Amino acid sequence: MSAESQTIHKAAAEFIRDRHLLGAFVNGLLRDVHAAEDILQEVWALLALEVEKGTDILNQAAWCRGVARNLIRRHWEKNQQTAILADGRGLENFLNCVEQSFARADMQEHFAAARLAALEKCVTLLPDRSRKLLSLKYTQRATLEQIACETGQSFEGVKKALMRLRVALLECVRRRLSQEEWTI
Repeated sequence: MSAESQTIHKAAAEFIRDRHLLGAFVNGLLRDVHAAEDILQEVWALLALEVEKGTDILNQAAWCRGVARNLIRRHWEKNQQTAILADGRGLENFLNCVEQSFARADMQEHFAAARLAALEKCVTLLPDRSRKLLSLKYTQRATLEQIACETGQSFEGVKKALMRLRVALLECVRRRLSQEEWTI
């Protein structure tokens, strides 16, 4: 796969991953499902063109919301929805508030993904026996009694081991996330 097609593929994957938030942004402002879908498709087309040109887009979700915002404004003007456009400053303030809300949601979603990635890495660092306990409890949904029977431990031993594992994982995730800068 060429570098250009890898870049397009990466942009497409990110667009698809974040499409629900962008769709909520557009649908919430337009309240017209068909027009919203047209705008989403146009945002994707414009994004693909920019990526093909080699434009470096640092925050793709924010870039897409900005493009969608301009397309929504154009849609309102084209359909002569002058009541909405009467107070340009009020409209701009409203759009800024909506944008900030979606930017916070976007950041929270990325933080949740980073937490999950950190947790997955921390689990891989555990000894096999600990991973087996976690698997029994959280993947197979076994009760503490069932885990005790399967592992040959006492009920209290299983309970304490799982508590210690959760604390260790929490500390590991915190350490990994503290290496990154997050603001919500």
